[in-house]
Amino acid sequence: MPLLSVVVPVYRVEAYLRQCLDSILRSAPEDLELIVVDDCSPDGSGDIADEYAARDPRVRVRHLTENVGLGRARNAGLDEATGAFVWFVDSDDWLADGAIAAVIRRLTADSALDMLIVDFARYAEDTRTSRRSAMARALARSPGPAVFSAVERPSVVGLLHVAWNRVVRRQFLLDQGLRFHPGLYEDVSWTYPAVLAARRIAFLDEVCVYYRLREGAITSTGGARHLGMIHHWELVFAAVPADHPLRPVLFEQSMRQGIAVLGNETRVPDARLRREFFLRLAAFQHRYAPPGWAPPGGRIHQIKYVLLAKRLYPVYSALRWGYKAARRQDPSF
Repeated sequence: MPLLSVVVPVYRVEAYLRQCLDSILRSAPEDLELIVVDDCSPDGSGDIADEYAARDPRVRVRHLTENVGLGRARNAGLDEATGAFVWFVDSDDWLADGAIAAVIRRLTADSALDMLIVDFARYAEDTRTSRRSAMARALARSPGPAVFSAVERPSVVGLLHVAWNRVVRRQFLLDQGLRFHPGLYEDVSWTYPAVLAARRIAFLDEVCVYYRLREGAITSTGGARHLGMIHHWELVFAAVPADHPLRPVLFEQSMRQGIAVLGNETRVPDARLRREFFLRLAAFQHRYAPPGWAPPGGRIHQIKYVLLAKRLYPVYSALRWGYKAARRQDPSF
């Protein structure tokens, strides 16, 4: 059994796939398992994957017969994996030099970890510049044990909620029944239940992933699919026990993200969709707000929570119009 399986779902990424696969294989050990899941990609991505598999025994390719989306493609890769740990890497990103070696060293030092969270840098494709994330600083502000649970270091809940910045013990995933649900924001309903269930989490203070910010990415497009964010948060609260001490922290995270998406004109581009999103978010807030919960942030932020609580979309819309007319910069309006 290999120590590490890397799962890479691919769809319309022929321009990026070679860089991604090369970065994984460049210095990886002979027993690494790299599983490429061709999500019925209409471009040459599947052929590129087959090319790598033909010349490198560490690579296996699974070709899906229909396009199932990122979450279910990851599930297909997980079903193929045999490694003790699984790392889901997105095919338009790439790993830093030495990332695989650093991860394997840490996992070898403590094979009982449930989750290893790695640092990353955002790479802006238009300017070709990279910027390290604030992960290390965020965790440094809440000192605690090097191996911890979310209850012991709640700041871990505030880290970027994606699958590709964490390496997870495969048996832990199987024991918890953790699978990716379909639809946009699939990382939400997988990452948060995972991090709250994990008893042994560690952080690798080293940039391991370059996260590519590019035009055409799902998060830079708009439409009704973004309503799925609320559904995935509902799945989170269904999975987390009602008496879990971090449910208030989760709720605050969910509302921060909800308000940010609500005010994002790229993701929610028209008034009809914005009204529907507002009302669904209001219903979510009403259902899951902890007793005595006080909205965080400044006055404007608190006003938004009050408007949601009272379902006053016309007032929210008028305030939003006023802010834009005054040319004030508030990304959540």
